Parts: sequence; C-alpha cells; structure tokens
Amino acid sequence: MRSEQALIVLVSLMLITGCGRGTKNELANKVDKLTTVEEVKKALGKPDSYDVMEVPIIGKTETLTYIASDGELKISVLNGKVMMKITGEK
Repeated sequence: MRSEQALIVLVSLMLITGCGRGTKNELANKVDKLTTVEEVKKALGKPDSYDVMEVPIIGKTETLTYIASDGELKISVLNGKVMMKITGEK
C-alpha cells in the first residue's frame, strides 16, 4: 500500500513539473509580440510568481514569473507595458 501511494505522489510530481506550460522558449515565443500585462496573462495564464513595486519617478514595475519544464521565464513590466523577457535555468 505504501509503495502505491509513493508511486502516485511521484507520478503526480512528474506531471506537475515536467508537463506544465512547455519549455521556456515555447513560453517566450507565445508572448514575443505582446506588449501589455493583460495580453501576457491571457496567453500564459496566471503567473507562478508576481512581484510589484512602485519606484519614485519611474513608476510601477512588475515581474511575472512562469515556471517552464526546463527553467523559467521572467517578464519585466514598466507602467503596464512589457519591457523585457528573460529566461533562466531551473
């Protein structure tokens, strides 16, 4: 019984981490021409991590992080407009 439970947990973890949204390049390609946070969220869904900060003079900065099967995609946003897309390793 314990080995069956362990197998179920292992398979579940593999599905969650390996078959998520795709590779970081696939994610980046989906949002390549998008310019707003709303467009990105519509294309990729809710980010795995979301950070927001108000910076005097500059304005509102946001970072949306999406976990991919081979790393992560971070999207930097300034005042609602996508500025940069960065991929990183797991």
